Amino acid sequence: MSSVERNAKRTILWAALGAAGVVVWLLCVRAEGPGETARAWRAVLVNFLFFTPLAAGLVVWLAVVQVTHAHWPGRLEQLPRLGMAFAPVSLVALVALWAASTQWAPWKPSLGLPQGAWLDRNFVFARDLVALAVFWTVAGAYVARRARGPSPRLAGWLIFTYAIVFSLLGFDLVMALDPVWFSTLFGGYYFISGMYAAVACWTFLSVFHPARTPDRLHDLGKLVVAFSLMTTYLAYSQLLPIWYEDLPQEVHFPLPRMRFGGWQLVGIGLLATVYLGPLVVLLTRWAKRTPRFLGAVTMFLLVCMWLERWWLVEPTFEPAARLGAPELAMAAAFLGALGLAMEEGRRRLPPVAGLGEDPA
Repeated sequence: MSSVERNAKRTILWAALGAAGVVVWLLCVRAEGPGETARAWRAVLVNFLFFTPLAAGLVVWLAVVQVTHAHWPGRLEQLPRLGMAFAPVSLVALVALWAASTQWAPWKPSLGLPQGAWLDRNFVFARDLVALAVFWTVAGAYVARRARGPSPRLAGWLIFTYAIVFSLLGFDLVMALDPVWFSTLFGGYYFISGMYAAVACWTFLSVFHPARTPDRLHDLGKLVVAFSLMTTYLAYSQLLPIWYEDLPQEVHFPLPRMRFGGWQLVGIGLLATVYLGPLVVLLTRWAKRTPRFLGAVTMFLLVCMWLERWWLVEPTFEPAARLGAPELAMAAAFLGALGLAMEEGRRRLPPVAGLGEDPA
C-alpha cells in the first residue's frame, strides 16, 4: 500500500469516527430531553479541557527540546509540531461552549457570586478566547520559525505563554465551576498535567515512528514518569493544606470526589494509574525501551487522564458518577478531530529544520 493510500485510509477513518461521535452526541441531546442538555455540553467542556492542552502541549514540547539544547529526539522531534493543526478545532469548541453557556454554565448574575464581574459569563469566555488565540498565534509563529532554524527567544515565549494561558483556563473553566472553592495552585496543576498528557501522546506516537530507537523511547518514558510525579506533587500540594486547615470552603471541592456517589472509586483508580502508575509500571529499563509495552502504557494513561478531566468537572454537578453516551460520543468526536488535524498537519505544516522529512 502506497503512502498516499495509507494517508487517505487514515483520513477516512478519523473523519468517520469524528462524524459518528457528533451524530451520537446530537441524538443523545434530543433523546434525553432538556434536563440532560447541560450534561451534554459539559461533555464538550471535558473534552475541550483534555484535548486542547494536550495538542498545545505537544507544540510546547518542541520548544522545551530547543531551549534545553536536547538532541536526543532526532527525527521524533517532527511529531510534536502536529499539535499545531488542532488550533482551529479548539477555538471553535470554545466558541461553541460560549454560545451554549446559558444552558450549562453555573455563573448567573442572580446568584450574587462573591467574584462579581470577574465571573460574568461573557467576560469569562471573552478573556479565555482571546488568551487561547494569543497562545495559538505564538505557537504558529514558533512552528513557522522552527522550520527555518532554532529560535530560543520565541521558544521561551511560547513556554511562558502556555503556562499563563492554560493556568487561566484551569482557573476559569474548572476551578470556577464551583465558585465557593479556590486554589492558587490549580492553574499550575492544570498546565503541568497538560504537559504530562502531551508527553504521553508524543511517546505513544513515537512508538509507531520508524525513527524510534530504544534509547529515544527510554528518554521519552523517563519524561512520562517525571511529569507523572510533578502532577502528583501538585495534586498532593493542594490536598495537604485542605486536610490540615479543615475549612468548609476548602473541603467543599475534594469531599464529593473522595467520599460519595462512586466518585471515590474513580479517584482511587486515578491514584493508581495517572498519579502513581507510571512510577511502578515504567520503573524498569525494559518497560521504557519496549515499544509495544510502552505504547500500551501510554495509551492507557491517556484514557485515564481523560477520566481525570471528567472527574474534575462532573462531581461539581452530579452527586453520582455517570459515564455514558454523551461523554463517550463527544470523546470520539474530539479524537476524530485530533486525528484529522494531525493528518492535515503532516501534509501542510513545515517540518522542523535539520531533521529530515517526517515519513507519511
